[in-house]
Amino acid sequence: MMAAVPSSAVSETGNRSLTLQPEAAAWARLLRQPPEAMTARGTRETLGLPTDLPIVMGGHQPGLWHPGILAKHLSIRACCARTGAAGAWVVVDQSPGAGAAVAYPALAGSPDDSQHLTRETVLLGTAEVPPAAQRPARPLAPNDGALGTVRDGLSRLAQLLASHAAEPSLARQLHAACVGALASTESAAEQTPVPSFFATDLRRTPAFAELVGAMRDDPARCAQLYNEAAAAFPDSGVRALTITDGAIELPLWERTTTPERPGPWRTVTSDRLADLADESIVLRGLPMTGLLRRHACDLFVHGTGGGASEAGADARAQTGYDRVTERWFESWLGATDLAPSVVATATLRLDFSELPGKHQTPRPQTIASARALAHRAAHDPALLGDESRGEAKRELAARIDALPRHSPERRELYREMHELREAAVRSHADELTALRARAARLAAQLHDAEIMDDRTWSFLFHDPSSLAALRADIERAFAQAAR
Repeated sequence: MMAAVPSSAVSETGNRSLTLQPEAAAWARLLRQPPEAMTARGTRETLGLPTDLPIVMGGHQPGLWHPGILAKHLSIRACCARTGAAGAWVVVDQSPGAGAAVAYPALAGSPDDSQHLTRETVLLGTAEVPPAAQRPARPLAPNDGALGTVRDGLSRLAQLLASHAAEPSLARQLHAACVGALASTESAAEQTPVPSFFATDLRRTPAFAELVGAMRDDPARCAQLYNEAAAAFPDSGVRALTITDGAIELPLWERTTTPERPGPWRTVTSDRLADLADESIVLRGLPMTGLLRRHACDLFVHGTGGGASEAGADARAQTGYDRVTERWFESWLGATDLAPSVVATATLRLDFSELPGKHQTPRPQTIASARALAHRAAHDPALLGDESRGEAKRELAARIDALPRHSPERRELYREMHELREAAVRSHADELTALRARAARLAAQLHDAEIMDDRTWSFLFHDPSSLAALRADIERAFAQAAR
């Protein structure tokens, strides 16, 4: 097992922040050499990846990513440029509903009245169906975007999707549109394409046949160890597989529909697995990343959801669903050779200052703090500026804690503390009223504040200069690491 390396590096400027975990300097040290095993070589060849270079890989569902996902893509490029590794990107086209809608901030109301922000969507598909089994979309561009950059982005979205409407599926259309959109934000000199492949193509690889074969050999053990690994990381969000006497759920889907006949895919159970051809089987999330990290890459770049591996972070930072994958692959397959994983993500917020008055809208955290202060001040005299009563309340609370529950002495001290609090409220009624009024005034802006604070708007809606600044942050981090 590799030794831990320096923890995360975070840089923040205004509405922009970048997080690398571990810091960029450690990525080159974590990057392993390509395995010599035939399964790995055959898998890479099948996917069109080099077999003689280390591979830095990331991926996401098809769509017009938010800047946090864009940061993964840009970090792969920056790392490869300085290590001589090859990059790769897996398009996760098997997740139900991925890319089915593009959300955007809109402006409601008339200029004569009080305008407010709303959250709207451009529907491209169906939430229950994988994008690999949906038809390409040709939406019209809405004209209610809240900002000029949003309206421009919506127009660009419609143009990009129309230009790639001949793709065989919504997944491939969305990915082609995303690649085109990214290229339009860069100069020709900056463009360094990262080769991509689709998760549904993994069925053609030797690693897929090996993995599904192990599930066929003993589906009960596979599922049981999967569930034990998920239980070991309860905060990972990984749901346990259903195990009954008649059938055992496996982390697979059966490809039962196509874009020509759209519809949901079927969960694979042990009683049906033996009769299914590999051609009709699709890996779900954990077996997919496990296969890729074991055979197809030498460093995997996750977002915060997947998390960094034990080799890629200190113990306090080892969170994310792929820790479940590591535990499962080791206990089930004896596999301790998964490529290390690291984290790259970013926050880039839209600039709403062009809207009258919106530059004064507080952050959601500020609103929450104001509401909490107004509530707590009614119970803590010190928050109303009454330090003497505040100290007296703290002393009473300490004496109450030291007494047995339900004792007469405890009840008497509670009564005394209640009277003290009411006296403070009467003495400082004006201050408490002012705090409550401020909290209510700010709470009325919460809806707008949450929309303005959202970090998940597509990079299509951001000003090109903001994207250039994020790209520069990433390039700077890896350039400094190479010194």
